[in-house]
Amino acid sequence: MNIERRSFIKGCAAAGALLLPGIAGAAKGASAQHAAAPDTGLRVQKSIQASFGGGFSVRAHTQSGGWTYAHIEHFGTRYEVASADLLDWKIVGSA
Repeated sequence: MNIERRSFIKGCAAAGALLLPGIAGAAKGASAQHAAAPDTGLRVQKSIQASFGGGFSVRAHTQSGGWTYAHIEHFGTRYEVASADLLDWKIVGSA
């Protein structure tokens, strides 16, 4: 079986997106909306580590205009990365 890692991740994301409307409909109340906020940080961290490798740590992230921006660090070197879909990350700056 010859499957690329990125293709596998995109397939998993697509399958997960099909399940989300049913799950979101089952969750009711304001507490369910607030419970999803910490999960976003975990999704960003896992996505960055899948794209760049396990040695990267996420310092902070923001979402603006449909893009997710994150400040990451790898052995003391800091980078700013951006992604529109949490699968393909681009380095937009380094420090």
